[in-house]
Amino acid sequence: MIPAIDVRHDLKRLSADLALLPKETMAAAVRALNRTMITVRAEAARTLRVELPRVKVSALKARIKLQRASRERPVAALTFSGRRFALYGNFGMRTLSGFGVRFSKLPWRIETISGDTVTPEMLARAFRQRSRRGGRASVFARHTKVRESFEILVAPGVARAFAERGIGDALVQVTRDRFAIVFQQEAKFTLSKRA
Repeated sequence: MIPAIDVRHDLKRLSADLALLPKETMAAAVRALNRTMITVRAEAARTLRVELPRVKVSALKARIKLQRASRERPVAALTFSGRRFALYGNFGMRTLSGFGVRFSKLPWRIETISGDTVTPEMLARAFRQRSRRGGRASVFARHTKVRESFEILVAPGVARAFAERGIGDALVQVTRDRFAIVFQQEAKFTLSKRA
């Protein structure tokens, strides 16, 4: 299931004091929706940074796609990517002498590429290895002490963090509050263009 936030406002109530025409109300609402969702995306990235420490806010924002509203379709949406984060290069990883690795800060969950949760014992057997093709490094861990039983370790994507860590509830309130303010600003701007 894809996580979603549904925020609705009564435009008639918001624009009652301003005496806007229906066309002006729609134009102000579309601009307000787009401005609001840009702010909410930035807030979501900052909130997700707590769950995925040491990942840059810009990298988190890049995985939250904004679908803009238009007059034909006055709905704006944020889509959270399910693509997972590689442990190598993120989370303050450093290589120890030999094969082991250590991390300065870890996300709330580390999992194998197949989706299983990584235990602390398995994380203690983690090591870094570069692929033969392309030379890209990944972090692996052994299931047991047997040499052949290892899997790639990853951190969950922003969609999973959004769903499992309860970030949506906070974003709904931010969205409602911000939209009411921005709509008033856009409505006043629309009225200023009349004269």
